[in-house]
Amino acid sequence: MKKQNLLATAILGATLVGCGSDSNDGEGKDLSFVTCNEDTKVCTLEGTMTENYTLEAEYEYRLSGVLQVGEGNETLETTADADAVKDAGVTLTIEPGVHVRANSDGVLLVTRGSKLMAEGTAADPITFSSKQDDDFDGLGEWGGVVVQGFAPQYGAGNTGVCGTEVCNVEGEGGDFIGMFGGTDKADNSGVIKYVRIAEAGKVAGPNKEINGLTLMGVGHGTVVDYVQVHGNLDDGIEWFGGTVNVTHAVLTNNDDDAIDFDEGYQGNIQFAIVVQNQDPEATPVGSNDPRGIEANSSDDEYVPQTQATLANITVVNGPIAADEPGIRLRGSVNVDLVNSVIAADAANKGCIRIDDSDHDADGELKDGSKNPSASPKKDTPINLVNVIASGCDTTFPEEQPESSTGLVEEVATFDTAWALTNTAATLSSAPTINAVDNGSGFTFEATTYIGAVEPGTAAASAWYAGWIIDGSLDQ
Repeated sequence: MKKQNLLATAILGATLVGCGSDSNDGEGKDLSFVTCNEDTKVCTLEGTMTENYTLEAEYEYRLSGVLQVGEGNETLETTADADAVKDAGVTLTIEPGVHVRANSDGVLLVTRGSKLMAEGTAADPITFSSKQDDDFDGLGEWGGVVVQGFAPQYGAGNTGVCGTEVCNVEGEGGDFIGMFGGTDKADNSGVIKYVRIAEAGKVAGPNKEINGLTLMGVGHGTVVDYVQVHGNLDDGIEWFGGTVNVTHAVLTNNDDDAIDFDEGYQGNIQFAIVVQNQDPEATPVGSNDPRGIEANSSDDEYVPQTQATLANITVVNGPIAADEPGIRLRGSVNVDLVNSVIAADAANKGCIRIDDSDHDADGELKDGSKNPSASPKKDTPINLVNVIASGCDTTFPEEQPESSTGLVEEVATFDTAWALTNTAATLSSAPTINAVDNGSGFTFEATTYIGAVEPGTAAASAWYAGWIIDGSLDQ
């Protein structure tokens, strides 16, 4: 990107703000990315958005091709370039109750320096889906939602943080994704709250998968709370570096991993329900290997800076994941898992699999073996506190410290609210949960129970009630 163009855009943006650029009909604004039929109240979105714009509840929106918010995904050469991107950043605001329906090539891409303000309510959630009917039973029918920020990303092979002044990491998902990353842990990409993303994850080619919600270098100034990803062909939510914390997530019927983080993600996640496809006839698409949680720091993805604390997570594997553990943690990731449950059945290979770490991408572990589960060496303990493993085995390297294996192995039983009914699920006191210090000051809500829902909660009163896709958590 040429520096002078960025600066010119910033100056123009500042001028427009001064004359009311937050309205949709300002004179002289470039609104070529949106075409509305005022008779039918249907608007089509495609192109690059360089003006603030609001999706209003009285309209229906069609996402045709890529809607790119801002121009921050181009290569930045200097701090002046980065500052110009921030100055020229724009905001896409989505009102409660808006339903965005996408064509097969539809993608929402929010680039660094710009914001997505998608704050629905429990009564009026914001919905993204394909343009097909509203039964939400599709899979990979459109792209997904990608948010990029200026927060740090760490390189493979323990090469450290990207950049000291500017950073350009090529994002996964297709040629249009462009660059992300920076040096600002507190970067703010907006608000995603009471948002449902369904039927997405269309694959554009090898290593060009799009997750339901992709968070690339997104900083902890961003709010992600009360979000559902349903029926995604790839992962539900994936973090590529960044520091954004996530609370209250529902991840249902996704064909690959529900929660996936790597590339030096440093953050905290509390209250998540993962229910994999329960159809006994279903099989994963292509090379998908669906797990409830996956984190990588080994082989060619060795990034020991990857660190997360997760609490009150419920993972329910299904037949689609019969060959996969509920959780797989590879190599030198730093993970604390607290007050959580992983449930499977005899067909599953395991509840939790913790692999050793290969530091040089030669395909061998430090003891020369090729089999991660046979290797006794492990760099970093995975700390498990009040974790129920139901119906399956857990595999640790032999040198995993005993103090880090706070497991209760018993069959988990759930009520209709997905709250555990096991006696062991009710704790005498709330454990201390050490949040990842990513600069956000995040504190975990103290809970005296295991799982994502407090025992005794009525389904109609659960934190997910009223805003998730109807039937998506039916048992």
